[in-house]
Amino acid sequence: MPPHLDAITLLDGRHGLERLLAFTRQADAEAALGALAQGIQANPLWQALGVVRLVGRARPAPVLALFGTFSPAQRLQLQDLAAQLDELLTAHRYVDYHDAERAAEGLAEALRRRYGSEALSCLSFTAIPRGGWIVLGMLAYLLDLRPDQLVAPGRDPLERRADDEGLVVVDDCALSGLRFQQFLSQCDAARVIFCPLYANPALCRAIEAAEPRVEACLHAVDLQDVAPARFGKAYPQWLAERRARIGDSGYWCGIAEYVAFAWCEPQTRYWNTETERFEAGWNLLPPALSLKRRIAASRLHAARGGTGEPDVELLDHHAHGPLIVADGVLWTEIDSAVALARLSAEPSGSAPCLRLEETAADMWRALLAHGSLEGAEAELVARYAVPGETLRRDLAGFVAQLQGHGILACR
Repeated sequence: MPPHLDAITLLDGRHGLERLLAFTRQADAEAALGALAQGIQANPLWQALGVVRLVGRARPAPVLALFGTFSPAQRLQLQDLAAQLDELLTAHRYVDYHDAERAAEGLAEALRRRYGSEALSCLSFTAIPRGGWIVLGMLAYLLDLRPDQLVAPGRDPLERRADDEGLVVVDDCALSGLRFQQFLSQCDAARVIFCPLYANPALCRAIEAAEPRVEACLHAVDLQDVAPARFGKAYPQWLAERRARIGDSGYWCGIAEYVAFAWCEPQTRYWNTETERFEAGWNLLPPALSLKRRIAASRLHAARGGTGEPDVELLDHHAHGPLIVADGVLWTEIDSAVALARLSAEPSGSAPCLRLEETAADMWRALLAHGSLEGAEAELVARYAVPGETLRRDLAGFVAQLQGHGILACR
């Protein structure tokens, strides 16, 4: 076991089981924690953590922590991961194909109200790859677009039309507007209508104000800004720093609420304090719920020779004696030792691990198995050549220490 080991809280249990089941779309706590673990591990950032151990406990409330030795940069990444988990369990949107169709109906109606059917028949339509093409396919049916109205990026969409007839650019969502900004820089159309299916209204207004060529930015479903709630009193300082870091990249400095689609989960970004730039952050949707996530997970597992099953240790304490493991306590076997941690009460907080080796580790295992001093003593006396009275005294002292640390409790 490494000389210094910490346990960083990723899921602290305060959201309860129902929200975890809703996010993972699983039927029970164990399956939900396994699905969440798959989502966490299907990330390049996970591969970069090195030797770590993901440990969870389903009862009394689902908790999840990461045991390992972490650099300052990794701690910041894991704090960001915990913050994302906290927010998506508070409120998340998972958009399946039926939901997307309903939203696309709303987007089609917004276009009809703004332009009318005759004007729409004169517009060209394109999409930002790749989720935008899925939405555009739905819009093509809903608006009864002709095949010649659909154009691919890179081809001049207005080569057969008057310059003022316009181009509709479709995407599945807009979070900061960066993808649209990059698309627009390579588009020669003089008149553009941007149509993200999901977006924050302030972002849409910012795009209209910043881009003279953009006649309108229409969306179907609002995404809320979660940054004020995440940062609280520190929000003004965070916003100033964010504006300085983003500069001319994108149009909006907020943080849109979590949204994921049956075909993809939008890529998050975090600020790397070492490289002083934004880099790819965590994606958390269980791979079973999204095509792109499923493909990415399969590639990552193949690269490291894995099976695709979640590499998570789910603890289940079945002993019926008077001694129980306290709520919020996790443990794991590393080499021949046991690492114990009482999780921090602070979201994304870390807790130093107690290290149990040799006799202490055996005492812990016996107490877990039997839940009583008497049962543990009966198992250990057969293994150690010491008088029963000595073993009983040492075991009682060990239990008292663990109770003092809040590791063990009485039923």
